[in-house]
Amino acid sequence: MELFATDLERLAFLLEADAALTLDPDTLGSEAAEQSAPEELPPEKRPKYITNYIGSKQKLVDWIWKHTPEGTGTVLDAFSGSAVVAYMYKTKGLQVIANDRLRYCHHAAKAIIENNSVRLSEDEIEALLADNAKAGSFVQDNFKGIFFAKGVHALIDTIRANCDKLSGFKKDIALFGLGKTCMSGKGGFGHFSSSTDYGRRQDTPDEFKDRLRKNLQRINALVFDNDKENKAYRQDINDLLPKAKADLAYFDPPYATEFSTTNYERAYHFVEGLMTYWEGLEIKADTKVKYYETDHKTVTKANANEFFQTFLGNAKQIPHWLISYRDHAYPNEQEMKRIIGSFGKQSRMKSKDHHYAITSKHGEASNAKERLFVCAPGAKASAEREEKPVPMAAAANFHTSIPVDIRLGEGERLATEAMDVGSAGDPQFSFVLCRTGTNKNGDHFTAEELSGRHMTAVNKKVDLQHSQEFNDIVGGIVAADYLEDDNGGRVECVGELYVHDTPAARLAYKLMKRGIISQVSMECDYQEGECSVCHKRFQNKADYCTHLRKFKGRDFNGQPVFEILHGVTFTGLGLLDRKGADENARILQVASLQSQPDQSQPEGDSTMEDKTKPTDDPAVEAAKKKPAQQEGDPARVSDLEKENRQLKAQVAELQKRVQELEAEQKAAACRSRAKKLLTRLEKQGLSFASDEDREAELKRLAELSDEAFAATEAAYERLPKSAKADKDKEEKPADSDHGGKPAAKASTETPLRSDAGVRPHDVDDRKVSLEDRLRDGFMAAYRNRVGEDSPEHSQINA
Repeated sequence: MELFATDLERLAFLLEADAALTLDPDTLGSEAAEQSAPEELPPEKRPKYITNYIGSKQKLVDWIWKHTPEGTGTVLDAFSGSAVVAYMYKTKGLQVIANDRLRYCHHAAKAIIENNSVRLSEDEIEALLADNAKAGSFVQDNFKGIFFAKGVHALIDTIRANCDKLSGFKKDIALFGLGKTCMSGKGGFGHFSSSTDYGRRQDTPDEFKDRLRKNLQRINALVFDNDKENKAYRQDINDLLPKAKADLAYFDPPYATEFSTTNYERAYHFVEGLMTYWEGLEIKADTKVKYYETDHKTVTKANANEFFQTFLGNAKQIPHWLISYRDHAYPNEQEMKRIIGSFGKQSRMKSKDHHYAITSKHGEASNAKERLFVCAPGAKASAEREEKPVPMAAAANFHTSIPVDIRLGEGERLATEAMDVGSAGDPQFSFVLCRTGTNKNGDHFTAEELSGRHMTAVNKKVDLQHSQEFNDIVGGIVAADYLEDDNGGRVECVGELYVHDTPAARLAYKLMKRGIISQVSMECDYQEGECSVCHKRFQNKADYCTHLRKFKGRDFNGQPVFEILHGVTFTGLGLLDRKGADENARILQVASLQSQPDQSQPEGDSTMEDKTKPTDDPAVEAAKKKPAQQEGDPARVSDLEKENRQLKAQVAELQKRVQELEAEQKAAACRSRAKKLLTRLEKQGLSFASDEDREAELKRLAELSDEAFAATEAAYERLPKSAKADKDKEEKPADSDHGGKPAAKASTETPLRSDAGVRPHDVDDRKVSLEDRLRDGFMAAYRNRVGEDSPEHSQINA
């Protein structure tokens, strides 16, 4: 009985026993036997998958894996492209579903993702390179003179015809290898957008064959079995996503940037047409690069928002998302967070420097900040935010504050993480609390401090003008997160205003919506400060080194002097109406109003100073936009104008009241110091003829300027010298009870507070002779007594 039913089966058996036997695919057909195909390589010998595809993430796969949620079993790579990320996940032992609408990308995923064991034999590789009299001439006829060197066009026609003799995964490998070889080559670049010499590969036919041979061998080596049933699809993303089942969806979608838009089918039209040999495709003969007609819609600035909303909405059943993105793209980062949040996901944005090499023009467009949005279900994200850091070992004794610039926009939904954590009915606003780097006051925040201490801001107060009065508390901070950005990171928070409890909170809310209150200011304590120059550490400002005491926030011998904060604890937030120390930290959203970032400035500047000055303040901008937004409802416009006038009147009244209170406080302080001076002088022997004279002198002293008062005080010190000396002798034993320490020393032991929005003037420690002080003092006293303003007084009031 014959062991083999056909000669083909007998030859297949012999080939398995004798790998040296040469097989002619034209003779045996596409159903030829396996022919001693290479075996699977162990992981340590498997080559790295390298691709030259536009936007490839091959240099970022380790970074993407780092942020992959634990416990992920199945991952969907929805825009798989070259499949480099899908392949990474396969090597990690995950079940992978890869999808891309382009045929070349589909063959790539079939070859190395879905395929677990099939490889091309060396004979099959050589057969692909063999002559074929039945090959067509489409490439020669339509692409002569562009993309490739002389002779290569005919070779591509031949190889493509030979690919049709294969089937299944073997044909996928062949087409993947052919397309990859067409993209690469000496000279030129990966895509097919230029018909000039700059876009032409310089490989000769023999070099093209050798490159294809090596590519196919490399693809063979990439094939392995990860014991999972992986799949590769070629479907429209919005058809696949609603029925996809996975633990994680990885999205690397096409997007538009400030520099360009990319239509992948147009960029790779030659390879994409080659996959079907342009069957059913019509080439536009009048184009230089001979691309074919396609209905594929390019993602642009105008339609980007709708594109992302649509496909992410179809993936909301998938628990976790990773979304690759880049800076200067549309939608911007904050709008992306809003879209993600609208589908019940909480997100964190990670950033990394990245260089895109496959571009026709290098420069700013090539050097980018790669973004990665790490998205989790809302409930899980909320639980993570509720974790509290370990309490600090010791109470912080330093305080600083950083005003944050508020930018308000109109007509957008509130989009930020943890918007559901506040009390129902309390309007919320999101903002950047603090950034890494040095602010204008010379306070320096490290990434380690902010990433480890950002949660200390939760449940802290929101007040007015850094007030310490309970009546001035208008809200609280309900959520905080640390996000990486261009310069290391930032702390983003969500605050809520207690509008149902206090009139001050209601007024603050209206002023914030109108852009009248345009800044907020962070408050924090810290345990230790470190000098940037001498690196000494201090636990009290009284112990500052010379650098921090005299040069903080400035330069010392050409070296910037700043204080590195350690043991930071955020203690609250103040609402302000003035510029602050961290001008790049900006409000993100107020209730239903969202800011529109300045497109001319990348988010996060290391100097923490605004490099682009806005043309108008937010109130003016709002006034400019108002007619266009409301012109259809005159009654509503009138109501809003009336409300705006009322708000401005309230602000003016509040400012007037603040000025009155400040004047009263100043007058009380001046009268108090005048009383102290007169009391001291009376103890030294000074007397007045009547109480009216004493009151007149008290009033005169209280109305003196600071300089005039200091001069008068110095003059009086010299008058009753003997009485003063006797008094000093009497008081000296009392001083000894305190160990000889000056009473003023106690005040230096108290932790100091500073408002980052107002930097106090440096102390003028120039020495003035006693004679000069006496002369100035007597002259100032004389001028004030006769009703003349002293020069100093005039200068201060100018």
